[in-house]
Amino acid sequence: MILHKRARRSILAVVAGTALVAGIAACSSDTSGSSSTDGAATLSLAIWDPAQKAGVQKAVDGFEAENPDIKVNLEQLPEDQYYTKLDASLGAGEGPDVMWQSSKAPVYIEGGAIEPLDEYIEKDGVSLDAYPKKLVDLYNIDGKQYGMPKDQDVWSVVYNTDVFNKLGVTDLPTTDWTWDDMVRIAGEVKEKQTAPTDYPMFYTYTFNNGVASIIHQLGGTVVEDQKGTVSSPEATEALEKIKSLQDDGLIPAVADSTDFNAASSLTSGTIAMAKIPSYQLSLLSKADLPAGTLHVVPQPAINDSHATDTNGLSYVMNANSKQKDAAWKLIKFLTSDEGAKLHVEGGASPAANVAPDVQAAYYEANSSLEGLEDAFKPMMSESYLRTTTQFPPTRANFPQIESAVGDYYAGNISAEDVEAKIDTLLTDSFK
Repeated sequence: MILHKRARRSILAVVAGTALVAGIAACSSDTSGSSSTDGAATLSLAIWDPAQKAGVQKAVDGFEAENPDIKVNLEQLPEDQYYTKLDASLGAGEGPDVMWQSSKAPVYIEGGAIEPLDEYIEKDGVSLDAYPKKLVDLYNIDGKQYGMPKDQDVWSVVYNTDVFNKLGVTDLPTTDWTWDDMVRIAGEVKEKQTAPTDYPMFYTYTFNNGVASIIHQLGGTVVEDQKGTVSSPEATEALEKIKSLQDDGLIPAVADSTDFNAASSLTSGTIAMAKIPSYQLSLLSKADLPAGTLHVVPQPAINDSHATDTNGLSYVMNANSKQKDAAWKLIKFLTSDEGAKLHVEGGASPAANVAPDVQAAYYEANSSLEGLEDAFKPMMSESYLRTTTQFPPTRANFPQIESAVGDYYAGNISAEDVEAKIDTLLTDSFK
């Protein structure tokens, strides 16, 4: 996996100091975890998503029940502060023993902040076949495995049957619907809505999760051979499809959608349907709504394709942890069949562990969402790695890419010009 030089400098500078500071810290205080002479250990575990904290805590409780000599302190950091705090703690030779990592992991691996797990995996005979290969490979750098997959992102469309019933719209989304079906249904909803703040639907308009998915559905590409390949008829059609949703009043104006909460709008009934990421579904499944209110269907097909982006978090070990054996026990449990089941039962994204009983536990935990399993099947089988996940160097320029796409939706730039701008930004990110 290629690393972006500019993006990694600051983190590498922080991590580079870890060895020196760690040497001092080792002589002066316990930092990552603690132990006593009787073999007991205390571990720290860092995550960022409050919606998944209950699920992680349930899994941690299960681990502690099986390992009474090991105490785990779970800390949920605000997402927008997670990596800032992580950099500071790792730079001080400290940091959590176990932590979540994303596609930013290669930068930390190169800086020596994350411990390779191959020795532990081999010693305990842990099979990585329990997880999708593309998610395993995300954390395999230069032939070494640095992370155990925790979850996987899956997109779907959720619709509120109560909204449809109240409006008298009987044309409902189905598992085999298409983009044209979605537009038609949204139009029927719009005709019946009367409140000026209500919209038929919400559709992900960002380049990374919206436009790029449609490009893939149409058979196009975004990056090839470290060069942006967005400029194409497929990209033009993708951009035009989403802009038309906005211009026709089927979704809120993109410029006004920065703080738009699709999940809460869906449960309150101010929108009828929305494209929702799987990590928000546990919130919807726990919503105070009558059974059967929320139904789930796949993302609408385009060109007979449901292609959509995916990503997967992993559990990794701090290379500076003083409790590496205990930390590995925790990672192994959290990603095992038992640990993954506890995660999803408590409220979490779909597990990366694809064991049938784990997947069944996820669907059972979210059984209030009608049709979830049938919706997920095509989405999971046709998913591709998100651009920023497959190509971490592009992360640095994505704020500019999303800004450029916003200009397009606002009518300030043509589709062809924004495509050329995106290609330049993508290509430059590899330099």
